[in-house]
Amino acid sequence: MKNLTKKGFTLVELLVVISIIGLLSTIAIVSLGSARAKSRDTKRIADMKQLSTALEQFYSDQGGYPAVTAALATWVSTATAPTAPATANDIILGGTGATTLTSTNTTAPSTPATSAIGSGTAGTVYMGNIPLYPTPGRSGTSSTCASWATAAAYCYTSNLTWASSSSFATDYRIFWELEATNPAANLNGTNCTTSNTGVVCS
Repeated sequence: MKNLTKKGFTLVELLVVISIIGLLSTIAIVSLGSARAKSRDTKRIADMKQLSTALEQFYSDQGGYPAVTAALATWVSTATAPTAPATANDIILGGTGATTLTSTNTTAPSTPATSAIGSGTAGTVYMGNIPLYPTPGRSGTSSTCASWATAAAYCYTSNLTWASSSSFATDYRIFWELEATNPAANLNGTNCTTSNTGVVCS
């Protein structure tokens, strides 16, 4: 007579299989998160190249860079090290009212309003769609320029104000963050500053 008894998996075998599946799922989720962070950092670096090019074209035509309504409280005269955003006077690039860079911008957070960063499209368009900082960033999702702890934004400032100098700025800074250091791009840090001399991260 044939033995029709079927042998199933033991409890220990099932627990081992479940544990392996859980471990593989965790590894996959962590890898996916890391890949997404690298993708956002790649976009941030590309955004800075576009912004730098547009600002240099603006400088070539206008004789200076867009001036903010009030200068950064602790302006750094050299690009040897980033300094944290210090005031709300920094312009959040790509944010409300700061989506274009043109020669005749009639609605602008920077001054003079006729030639700056704003939301208009008249005149010479140096950048028709200023990119917004990809979130989440290393500091979360809050788009503010108050400090590195919350600066999930491209924070633009200039060394001169239009009100105090009645001229365009001679230098600018864009403060931003990477989610991870990028030695391949010579960006050995996560707190970054873009200026007319390049990008420095520390």
